[in-house]
Amino acid sequence: MKNLAVLFFFITNSVFSFEYIRTTNGKRNIISSYEISKTEKFINFVLDGTFTDNLGNYGYFDNNASVILKNNEVVRLEGFGKTTYQNNEVIYGRGVRTQQEQNTGVGSTEVIGATGSLKALIGMSCNYAVKFFNDYAFFLQKCKITEKQKKILSNLSNK
Repeated sequence: MKNLAVLFFFITNSVFSFEYIRTTNGKRNIISSYEISKTEKFINFVLDGTFTDNLGNYGYFDNNASVILKNNEVVRLEGFGKTTYQNNEVIYGRGVRTQQEQNTGVGSTEVIGATGSLKALIGMSCNYAVKFFNDYAFFLQKCKITEKQKKILSNLSNK
């Protein structure tokens, strides 16, 4: 059984062998906000901005998110977004975050759709950290990706 666990570890690490890192900066614009009670609040907002990654790619993103706050802390946040790479190929993602301070936190994202060669990224999951300064967001996203996914992302600028 121990040998099986070691084999699984090596297979997993060889399949997902590259850490893909994307740095994103954007501006938050609140669309609507409702005071549910004295301690709870619902906010719907959009984020628009730009990104770069550790494979030389760049582009822009827009995201629409909803958050429920209790005592100014995140109870639940869910967002859906579109990321456009420099060759105009697109990925669509879903992000979530729970139980954290409103202006700082960590969460996870998943690619739920894509165009062109980026379809190979559908299902890719990533972790992210975010920090807000006023209405400006600073994200760092890290994903373990396969060599095939790395090759696709590395060749985007060649198209």
